[in-house]
Parts: sequence; structure tokens; C-alpha cells
Amino acid sequence: MPMASRQPVREQVLEALGQTKDSLHELDYEDVALSAAGLALVRQAAAAVLRRLSGMAAEDLPLSRALALFLDHVFWNEATGGLILCADLSDKSVCLPIPADCWGIKPHLGLVQ
Repeated sequence: MPMASRQPVREQVLEALGQTKDSLHELDYEDVALSAAGLALVRQAAAAVLRRLSGMAAEDLPLSRALALFLDHVFWNEATGGLILCADLSDKSVCLPIPADCWGIKPHLGLVQ
């Protein structure tokens, strides 16, 4: 039985924020650096999502697993300067806003030989 197609995540986020298409820009997760406060937000949100989905206690969730959960889509919100990290789950997407002061763009180191 074919699955019903879902609205693209970017469109869902724009609709939820009430913003225009020009204000949301998809980034590559490898270009983003989160501060300690941003990483703490990701860990808390991932633990909450896993508790809700599976009922498992996730207080000791490794940061790498928590971060991996929210890297399906990464958007820069031009209107607020914040970042939006999204997880594609089987039946929906869950997105986490990261305040502007909790993230930055990684510097390019040039060619690595």
C-alpha cells in the first residue's frame, strides 16, 4: 500500500512560522557549530522525543545520538537568526528551534592535504 506523501519539511516549517519562502535557508549540518547551550537543548529535546515515541528513559542518551536525530533538515531562519533542526520520523517531522546565540557557521580551513 503506497504511503501518502507528506508536505515537504521546509514548507511545514514556513507554515508553522508564518514566514515567506525567502526567509528560511537550508544548510548542510556539517557547516553548523552549536554552543554548549545549543547542544544541551538538542539533548533535552531528543530525550523527550524518544520518551514520547518509545517510552524509553533517555536521560543518559549520548550526545552523538541526540544530535544525529535532529540532522535530517537544518534551516537558518533569516527573520530571527536562529537555527531550526528537524528530525524526519516515520509519520511526521519534529523540529527544534535553536536561538541565534547558540550556534554559528564553522570556519572553512581551506584545502586539507
